[in-house]
Amino acid sequence: MEKIRIGIIGCGTIAKHHIEAYQKSGKAEVVALTDVVPEQVEALAKTYGIGKTYTDYRKMLRDDSFSAVSVCAPNFLHCDATIRAMEAGKHVLCEKPMALNLPHAQRMYDAAGKAKKVLMIAMCHRFGAEGQTLKNIINSGKLGGIYHSHVSLLRRRGIPGLGGWFTTKSRAGGGPLIDIGVHAIDLTVWLMGNPEPVAVSAATYTKFGDKKDYTYVSMWGKPVPGGVFDVEDYATALIRFKNDATLTLECSWAANIPEETFYSSILGDKAGARIEIGKGVKIAGQSDGSITDTVPHYAPRDIFLEEVVHFLDCINTGKQPIPSAEDGLRIQKIIDAIYRSGNLKREVRIKSG
Repeated sequence: MEKIRIGIIGCGTIAKHHIEAYQKSGKAEVVALTDVVPEQVEALAKTYGIGKTYTDYRKMLRDDSFSAVSVCAPNFLHCDATIRAMEAGKHVLCEKPMALNLPHAQRMYDAAGKAKKVLMIAMCHRFGAEGQTLKNIINSGKLGGIYHSHVSLLRRRGIPGLGGWFTTKSRAGGGPLIDIGVHAIDLTVWLMGNPEPVAVSAATYTKFGDKKDYTYVSMWGKPVPGGVFDVEDYATALIRFKNDATLTLECSWAANIPEETFYSSILGDKAGARIEIGKGVKIAGQSDGSITDTVPHYAPRDIFLEEVVHFLDCINTGKQPIPSAEDGLRIQKIIDAIYRSGNLKREVRIKSG
């Protein structure tokens, strides 16, 4: 089968993961790159042997030599870049979060339906060994009916690019909730069977990012001294679903905690489970009159490779991607509701449809 030719919009760190995954897949060829920073484009092109470079993604999208793109640009560009790509006849793998906010996500969802092109949201943890293993166990019925989950994704000191676009609400949409919390919410809601969210009660806090003496060990991205920090650095929420299930969430870029976490605990009426990214899965149940803990073993998976292979297969077969535009819209509704609830300091309802 002929390789699918790919263009990359945005040449930051995440773009490298996409390029390497496409090249490893053997099913795609990355032929074009674009970024507003010429040095970044040229450096990436040289490293990975990519011939065409642009500094304007709108110009790149007029190039008919490729049929799909990965949108790896900052959050505020996701909507426009995705819609323009689909209008140009391209399939799109859009990095998380789906969009800056719910109106933008809705526009992307509507555009995908109109263009009849694949729009997949890059929620890579669905493709990890832990997530795939637990999903198969849940689908087998071993947990029974899932009624509650708790997810924790906490960094002690992990504000990315402090003062840059990551910490500027107009460009990022928010702080850790929309940056990393989106992974935690998506993975857990998917494991729960994608129930429809109906209400959220939440709180958001800013306690570290605006401090002049913020101390950290490492930082994703380059800090911008004197830059903007107008987003939260901690968020917590209770999410209610139409099927009466609930989910509690906590996520942070910075918090005074003894250890960092990324886990989901899932309660079913037959058994429960805890999935900890990078550390494994444990099933808590009972058998023959005894309480049991089961630890499944599995082969490791390259989450970025599995993600792009699925995207390419959806292009070739026409099947619905996982996560789909509909999945992305569902998670965006939850994120927007958490921010609204935090601002209003009360529970908010989520409109269906």
